[in-house]
Amino acid sequence: MDRTYQALRAGDCVYAARHSGLWRIDPDGAQRNLFANWQVADNIPALCVAARGETLLAGVHGGVARSFDGGLSWEAVAFRLPPPLVTCLCLGPDCLLTGTFTDGIFRSADGGASWQAHNHGLFDHSVNCLALSPQFADDGTVYAGTSTGIYISHNGGRLWQDLDFGSGHENVLSLAVAEDGALYAGCEAHGLLRIEAARVEQIEVGTGAVNGLALIADGLAVQLDDRVMASQNGGATWRTIADGADCLALADDALLLGMADGQIVTVPASDLWQTNL
Repeated sequence: MDRTYQALRAGDCVYAARHSGLWRIDPDGAQRNLFANWQVADNIPALCVAARGETLLAGVHGGVARSFDGGLSWEAVAFRLPPPLVTCLCLGPDCLLTGTFTDGIFRSADGGASWQAHNHGLFDHSVNCLALSPQFADDGTVYAGTSTGIYISHNGGRLWQDLDFGSGHENVLSLAVAEDGALYAGCEAHGLLRIEAARVEQIEVGTGAVNGLALIADGLAVQLDDRVMASQNGGATWRTIADGADCLALADDALLLGMADGQIVTVPASDLWQTNL
């Protein structure tokens, strides 16, 4: 199955990081594997993608693939040996950060041309997700979800410390930060958590792993196993938006769903509370 690991909207196109590579979906629905411009002979899985203007970054085995022309041409940037598996990406205003499966976090301050490991204080090097503070440009705060909990950095990912949220060792699969600074964490076993200062609130969402989450409009959306659900009242009640989802992401004022059948579905925020797929 050609699973979609992450999807995002950039300009008029949607980019989907999939087991078979990085795909661009044009407004007319036409799909093209951009990695065919790079190495035609092999399917190169892309586990994550990030975009800014015409610049694309895709996480691949061993490092990142980088394009400055919307995917027409590519440059492979290898990390240190042994080659890590890049699992997540985030773009700050003056730095790029990647998380890896077993090698911790790498940081670039030159647009992705070179990367250095920054794992001081990061005692779990299995990183599933990264999230920047909405005020990152001012406070430099970034969160990392790992196989045993959450780590926080206050200096743009250079130094890390364990964020004790009282649930013991927990595999954190997804993160999102609200404008008020509250941190939402999707976990494998403990469901959905809201963390603010020293207070931790568990939000009842059902049984399963919270593989993805997004803060959208006046509500919250989560991917519980392969079911996407939304709440307008802080998680007191939920409604099902879709079943059979591989991933979800926020795309401006819409929710972007990568479905198990290969479709990428956009649900506008205005339709979120009355749409079922």
